[in-house]
Parts: sequence; structure tokens; C-alpha cells
Amino acid sequence: MLKEQIIQHFSPVDDWEEKQCQTGRFIEEFAEERELGQPRFKIQNHLFHENHPIVIRKHRRFAPYPLHSHHFLEFNYMLQGTSKQVVNGKEITLKENQLLLLDTDSQHELAALGEADLLLNFLFRTKDLKLSSLKRTDAESAGMTYDFIMNAILGPNYHENYLILDLTKEVEARMTLEQMISESINARRLGQEITESLSQVLFLQLSRIYQSQVAAIYKDATQDDVMVKILQRIEESSATLTLNQLAKDIGYNRNYLSNLIKKRTQSTFKELVTKERLKNAQQLLIATTLPIEEISQYTGFSSKTQFYKKFREQYGQTPKELRDQAQ
Repeated sequence: MLKEQIIQHFSPVDDWEEKQCQTGRFIEEFAEERELGQPRFKIQNHLFHENHPIVIRKHRRFAPYPLHSHHFLEFNYMLQGTSKQVVNGKEITLKENQLLLLDTDSQHELAALGEADLLLNFLFRTKDLKLSSLKRTDAESAGMTYDFIMNAILGPNYHENYLILDLTKEVEARMTLEQMISESINARRLGQEITESLSQVLFLQLSRIYQSQVAAIYKDATQDDVMVKILQRIEESSATLTLNQLAKDIGYNRNYLSNLIKKRTQSTFKELVTKERLKNAQQLLIATTLPIEEISQYTGFSSKTQFYKKFREQYGQTPKELRDQAQ
């Protein structure tokens, strides 16, 4: 019901859209937009009113919107229809009930929307809202196996500073978006405060949706891929595992296994094992008071000198410096 009311509110063609419809050209709404399309151009914070860190606006239809980026976090919510965009050089089509999340350094340009297309922009000036925090993984899923799978399946999008979430089946998140829109267009008492509170709920909901979708991908990908089994074995036994033992466990020839690991991960077996040992050592340095020499032995390093050398190469500081910094 609320969605229909929102569509009814935004469907009429406003004065700016009328001009764009007549000319087919983008019409600047404020002076800063004259710079749109220039290399590395960023829209500043002029859209925000004082003490209003969130702005919700309808994207103007009937004309393309030039290439730009922002000094703030932006969500594009496809209320109705579709929107063709180029995000960081990649063509995408945003469909109804999909949400495009754009971090501060992402660039995008939009093709002209038709009359039946309704795209709403959610702009967040709040500095502590970052896409990276929404993508943050649970400790149990983070690691070389997780990164390998996400890179293999999601490709460059895994590390991109934009994200598309399909909210078609996510009723609660859509309701939160619609409540925020309703507060924005009705301008009721305490509307801004309610919108800000809802934004925190929304961000948590989106994080849960993202993690759920990623977990499903991860589960499907771990069923059959032998490379996943290899990486999981390294994570489980990095302190003592040798290439000969791994080859025996997997049932592969030693040289074939070594070449396979290098081809699939761009790292040697030894490099992967060392990286995992260093990660485990780093966690122990921060979370325990065990002596550094004991940690180096426990995580699989043959000597304290070797441990210090590799640790500095990886983290740019000594184990002692890391521990002192963490205390």
C-alpha cells in the first residue's frame, strides 16, 4: 500500500523533467552541476541542508545524467521500471526492487529514464557509513579460502566500491526504504530524526542480506572444487603441513599439485603456508600474552629470526611493535 502511494507521489512530471523531456538534454538544477562530465568531478555536499545528513530525491527523468562521483554515500533504489547505468566503466541495468550502493569514490553515469521509470536517490553525508563495513565478513568465513571463492565467483565486483542487492524477496528492507521515503515526502514533525534512525536499521538489514547472499555462494562453491579443499587444508594445518603430505592427502602428484596451486592462486604452496602462519601469529600476538618465541614455534616457524623477517615483510613492523601497539 505504501509503495503505491509513493509511486503516485513521484509519477507526475515536474518542471525540471518537463524541460528535459522537451529538449532531451540534462538541465542543471544547481550551479555545481555545470561541471558534470568533467574528469574526476565529484558532487560536493551542497544537496544537504544544515543538520540534515540524509537526503532522499527522485532522479529526474527524460535525459541522461553525466559521469560523476560523490563526497558521500549514495543508494539508488529502483522503485519502478529499469535504469541503465555505467558504474566504474561497467554497464549495468538496475531493475525494480534492486538497490545500487555507491561508495564515495565510485563513478557512474545514467541513461535517460522513461516516464514509467522511478529511481530514488538516497544520499548519506554521515562519514562513518562505508560500503566496506557492510561487506565486512564474520571471522569464521574470512581467510584465504573465502577470498579465493569470492574472487573466483564474483570477479572484480568482490572488491569494487559499489554493490547491487536484489530486494525482491526482502520485504523488511523494502518496508524500511519506503518508510524513509514516506517521512521525507510528508515532512512531518521529527521526520528527519525518524529517517536517521531508520537508516541505521536499513544499513544493518542490508548487511545481513549481503552476508546471506555471499554465504549461499560460498556454500555452493565449496562442494566440489579441489582447490577449495587444498586451501582449507592449509588453513587447518599450516603449522605442520608439507607439500608432500598435502599431495598424499589430496591424492595428487607433488609437482602437479605445486603447479596447480601456483596457477589457481598466483602464489606458491610455501607462500600460502607462510601467509597463514603469519596471520595466526598476528592473532596470537594481539589476543594472548604468550612469549613471542613460543608463538613463532607454535605457528610453524623454524627460527625466531625467520619469523621476525617474514613478519616485518608482511606487516611492516616487528611482532613486538604490533603487540605494543595493540595494548
